[in-house]
Amino acid sequence: MGTCQAEACAIQDCLDRNGYNEAKCQAAVRRLYECCAEMYAREGEAKSPSCPTPQVVQRKLKQLEREAAG
Repeated sequence: MGTCQAEACAIQDCLDRNGYNEAKCQAAVRRLYECCAEMYAREGEAKSPSCPTPQVVQRKLKQLEREAAG
């Protein structure tokens, strides 16, 4: 299984269970982006079909932090 693929699959499973209501799957989304951020920190510009670009990962993590604080 590829880097962060389990986390990506967990999002799909969560969405399936929750009628595709993304709001109910935010923990799974956060885990994927955290996994991707760790992969990029460890391996630089590595590629994973489960992860968006490093810039998108950082932007999403900042967004999730703002939402959690607000």
